[in-house]
Amino acid sequence: MKKDLSMLPLAIGSMPHMDTRAALRLIKDTMPQLPHWPQLPYRSAQEAMVNQYTFPYTKRGLVTEGEKSLVFNASLETRQEYLADVSRRYQAIIDGTPDDLSDFALPQEAALGFYDFLQELKNGELDDAAYLKGQVCGPVTLAMQINGPDQKAASYHPDLREIIVKGTALQAFWQTRTLSKFGKPVILFIDEPGLFRVSRRSSASLDKGQIIKDLDEVVAAIHAAGGMAGIHVCASTDWSLILATQTDILSFDAHGYFKSLTVYPEPINAFLTRGGILAWGLIPTTNEVFQLTAADLKVRFNEFVDILAGKGVPKELLLRQSLFSPSCGVGNCPVELAEKVYYLTAETAMLIKQG
Repeated sequence: MKKDLSMLPLAIGSMPHMDTRAALRLIKDTMPQLPHWPQLPYRSAQEAMVNQYTFPYTKRGLVTEGEKSLVFNASLETRQEYLADVSRRYQAIIDGTPDDLSDFALPQEAALGFYDFLQELKNGELDDAAYLKGQVCGPVTLAMQINGPDQKAASYHPDLREIIVKGTALQAFWQTRTLSKFGKPVILFIDEPGLFRVSRRSSASLDKGQIIKDLDEVVAAIHAAGGMAGIHVCASTDWSLILATQTDILSFDAHGYFKSLTVYPEPINAFLTRGGILAWGLIPTTNEVFQLTAADLKVRFNEFVDILAGKGVPKELLLRQSLFSPSCGVGNCPVELAEKVYYLTAETAMLIKQG
């Protein structure tokens, strides 16, 4: 782990602001070393997490708005042609010969925060940044939110699932490479709230080996663009799945679901030993945040570290290979609450880093 990354504060991405300037000001004030571009779902339905990453498919007419959800309505022949195209283009980025990927760019109307973030980088307003962070909606979650022609989730249709995996990978590559143009290392998170449905004992219909493979294809695209990859899940899941991928960072809700992680000491040990980083979501995104101090959260973090160390996870790795974040995105929070969460995240990271 790079020394200047250890114990920095970071955030998940979504924010409740209508004004990108206000959101970026909060990010710069609290997370100057690891800023992210703000996803602002209240600005427009287009900026909702799922909608933001379906544009490559809606623009081509592959996906349309159904009565209750987005639907892949294209013919089988059209889908197969598109799958062949995105598979070829995915292999090209892995081989180091990427095509023009402008059709996988974030549209400005659906990601104003991204483009204003780029403008601030161009203006030199983020020169204190050691890293830059972006995010994409993960393929597992996206495939659960778009239906096939039979109204079953795309995750149950191999060709549709594969289109989403390859498409997400191409979007992740484009975003990582775009952010990398500013000469700073990039961290790109794959946000997978849908993985809360996967536990050690449930979701027999979801192939866990396939989930690992799908996530690793997106991780490989981020790595091919020169970035570091993170996977964020904002609830409990089968953490052995995430720990078995090639992700560099595992981001989890330590506030609400730390206990769910404690049953995986051996996978955690292996993950940290290969250089993996834990992003601890210590800071709640509820009104509870107004009753907590950085000192309270430092005590809680040390207790959590001691629990894992007691199960055989090296304490020195836990302390060295950690980042600190809110438990989840703050896109659904009131602005006042979001501001408190960001400031407390920064204060907590600073206090823990001081030892």
